[in-house]
Amino acid sequence: MYPKTPVRLPSRPNLWLPLAAASALLLAVAPASCHRPRYVPREQPLTLLEVPIIRVRLTASPVTGAEIWTTGGYRLLVSGRTESESDAPLAKTKLTRSGGTWRFNELTVSGDRVTLRPAGGSFVGVGNRLYRGSLELIPVGNNALTIDNHLDLESYLAGVLPKELYPTWAAQTYEALGIAARTFALYHMKTSGQGRNYDLGDDQSAQVYGGFSAETEKSWEAVRRTHGVVLTAGEQGQERIFMAQYSACCGGNVNEAQVLRNAPSIEPLTGGQTCNDCAMSRRYRWPAVTIAKADIYQALLAAYPKSAPALGGVESISVISAMPHGRAIWVSVAGPRGQNIRVRAEDIRLALLRSGNAQAKRLYSMNCRMRDLGRAIEFTDGRGFGHGVGLCQWGAQGKAEKDWLAEEILRFYYPGAKLFRAY
Repeated sequence: MYPKTPVRLPSRPNLWLPLAAASALLLAVAPASCHRPRYVPREQPLTLLEVPIIRVRLTASPVTGAEIWTTGGYRLLVSGRTESESDAPLAKTKLTRSGGTWRFNELTVSGDRVTLRPAGGSFVGVGNRLYRGSLELIPVGNNALTIDNHLDLESYLAGVLPKELYPTWAAQTYEALGIAARTFALYHMKTSGQGRNYDLGDDQSAQVYGGFSAETEKSWEAVRRTHGVVLTAGEQGQERIFMAQYSACCGGNVNEAQVLRNAPSIEPLTGGQTCNDCAMSRRYRWPAVTIAKADIYQALLAAYPKSAPALGGVESISVISAMPHGRAIWVSVAGPRGQNIRVRAEDIRLALLRSGNAQAKRLYSMNCRMRDLGRAIEFTDGRGFGHGVGLCQWGAQGKAEKDWLAEEILRFYYPGAKLFRAY
């Protein structure tokens, strides 16, 4: 798993020097700030020689058509051969696929994958949104397609940060999340991305990405000042990047990654930190939500089609294991027939959200208590928004307002993690 030979940095690396100056100042100590010394990170040798290309899926599920266009010159390829090329912009073009054939307005072309590649510094468009890099349209069956955006990782991050953070938030919050988001993306590029034709989606199931249309001056400044810097964990000489997840508001306590997945037992993912800097979030505390057991059962049927039918309904939900602060990790769902299944508490929330249950939209996290009301479950004493693993975005902003540096924020939420420049 990448990276193979990470370099351990000084305890307080300076992530903020211009990229052009980094190579010349690798071992130098930067001038101290008014209250803290900062250091220049060492470059990472023998790994990535340039910024990698990330493949972002723009369609959550296959579609039958789309509207594509460019702001300037372009080249349209089908199965690797050029079908259209111009120095002028491609006007908004209706793209459909039927019977294995591509149709671009009135032009019909047979072939496999379609690539829309910009030229001369132009951008590509899908609907009303613009993107850097190219578009890859991949056939699904005879009549559907998926749309991927291939672009360099740094540009991708510039389109992520404004969708994940408020525009008025501090530069240090942007820089901290930029490093976490870069680590999260690289981890998936080197793991799940190896077995499929894309690396990440563009929504909350991964990181929200808005393309060139979302980019801001603040997001680009954060990306430039943290260029190539990632988080790693492990003994010196054995460090590896890890899935540096984050959420909107932890509600006062950072959760162990086990609340979400079978995560490796590494220090940055153990959680347990008390975080009160997110108290300014409207979701720091939230009112009780009541959801019918019948609705919970229907959501579980869709999420667990093999095991949930044996329940025959939901009779009760009991906590099997929890974080020290009370947040449930595993629960047992029992049915009226005496059957029960073991599921992650977070999976119940996600299943309810996918089912479209209206009340589930107000079930902001599973950092709450569950009370049996007979035909319904009341989720009460709710805290936080999201899974609460890793960096808490509202908490990071609260710490930035207290003059914390980005690297201090990261070390709080990912204890024991080390920073180094991957490229």
